[in-house]
Amino acid sequence: MKYQDYGVEDFIKDEFFVEWVKNPNSKSNDFWKKWMAKHPEQVPVILQAQEFINSMRYDDFVELREDEYLDIFEGILRRHKAGRVVTVGNSPVVKRWQRIAATIVLVLASVFGLYYGLHETNPVGQHPPEVVQFIKKNPLGQKLLVSLPDGSKVKLNAGTTLIYNSEFGKSNRKVELRGEAFFDVQKRPDLPFVIRSGELTTKVLGTSFNVRYYEDENKIQVLVVRGEVAVSDDIGSSIVLNPRDMLEYNHADKNIRKTVCEDIASIIGWKDGILNFNNEPFEQVVEKIHKWYGVDVEIEEGLRIEGYYTGEYKNKSLEKVMDGISYASGFNYRFINENKILIYKEP
Repeated sequence: MKYQDYGVEDFIKDEFFVEWVKNPNSKSNDFWKKWMAKHPEQVPVILQAQEFINSMRYDDFVELREDEYLDIFEGILRRHKAGRVVTVGNSPVVKRWQRIAATIVLVLASVFGLYYGLHETNPVGQHPPEVVQFIKKNPLGQKLLVSLPDGSKVKLNAGTTLIYNSEFGKSNRKVELRGEAFFDVQKRPDLPFVIRSGELTTKVLGTSFNVRYYEDENKIQVLVVRGEVAVSDDIGSSIVLNPRDMLEYNHADKNIRKTVCEDIASIIGWKDGILNFNNEPFEQVVEKIHKWYGVDVEIEEGLRIEGYYTGEYKNKSLEKVMDGISYASGFNYRFINENKILIYKEP
């Protein structure tokens, strides 16, 4: 089984993982840091496994046969449901098995969702399980597909953050978005899907649509591809969008404008690897390149490039895009380093 398929129980049984948690070194730290960056969806599982490992002494842990493992757990479960506290002595051997049994309960409760079953009533003074926040942060220059617990899919554009909590799919389907994302939402009439993006709240039951909200831009944009979407702002204005409808919200004047999108591909093409420029000024072209490829673009002092640029690039390298734009706009460019480009004009 690959690490990306591991659950909490798998990680705490993995010798390499346990050794890293208990005795980290530069080599193992480097491996797990890079692995978690590549598999951010597994970070909550890893953190939970680390917590379990750090709360127990592995030198006292012994390998159990499957029948022993189940017998111990079933015995603890029976005693717990009977409401009895069982005292079994204070010898080192007994304490050792107590630690093993406690670990089994914690692991099974986490992996198989038995926490609620083991706590059918909430005793006075006992706090309910803590709600955990999950943050999916996609850096510049990358795209990321996120599968949510309800089966909905969210494609994140470069420089985008998606936030939801551990109650998602249970008591709510709420997410917070900063950046741009394409949502393909599973239909749940009993539990609307709600996206908070700046001053706008978008509510759906099941549909496909695009939301764009970068904090450094002066507008929020929502485009519906399939289904129906209801969008409202913080002062109570609301509007319903149908397929091909596009909403733009202006931060400055708090104005909501609804239009019909004539070219959907130019808006959502990013999710299929298409970088699209639609009659855009050079400043916007530079900003798109910055986000898309994760590079800084420096413009030679005093250089002004007038006019507007239109073009489409599907899965093209940065060099190919820069060659096309520089030829059309009449400038030169060179790489200062792998993360920075200088745009200049020779005399």
